[in-house]
Amino acid sequence: MNDNELITALREQRGKVPMDTPVEQIIRRGRAVRARRRLPGVAGALGAAAAAAFAVSMVLPASHSASEPGAQLAAWTVARQADGSIQVSIRELRDPAGLQRTLRADGVPASVTFTGQQNLVCQGYPGSGSQSQRRQLLGSVVTGPAGRDALVIHPSALPSGGGLQIYVSSQNRGPDGSFQVAVRLVQASPGCTGS
Repeated sequence: MNDNELITALREQRGKVPMDTPVEQIIRRGRAVRARRRLPGVAGALGAAAAAAFAVSMVLPASHSASEPGAQLAAWTVARQADGSIQVSIRELRDPAGLQRTLRADGVPASVTFTGQQNLVCQGYPGSGSQSQRRQLLGSVVTGPAGRDALVIHPSALPSGGGLQIYVSSQNRGPDGSFQVAVRLVQASPGCTGS
């Protein structure tokens, strides 16, 4: 039975049943009760939407650059993968400190510099020349967003007391325009990796 049928039935019975409350007041009250029952569902949907918006804003780095009117591309992105690895894509040499903070927040003690200026405080990690250790730590390079290569880091493969020194040069671009990224295993220290 819908509202109109209910109203009609009430009006037909109005003369037969003594009522002190007007029919319109009963109808208003019924609608108010139904509206209150819907509020938790609406609030839950709004909460979920807000949580999703917050999660997306936390994934994107603070610096963006406009590639064309109306479109915004991140200078770099850091994305944690399902297997625990971290994928880093660099499109522009901007905000190395932001990239460094993001990597550190994801559990990678790192020193990040752009334009080839290495952090001179960083000291190489003892015995860090092993190719198998490097493969475990960095994995393979994958094609990231916009067809650019992305660096894949496996934080669980970092040795105790170790960190990464990442430096990128704009002078040594690849044939596709991608940046050449140099990564070195270093000793973690407050001046180098912040830890």
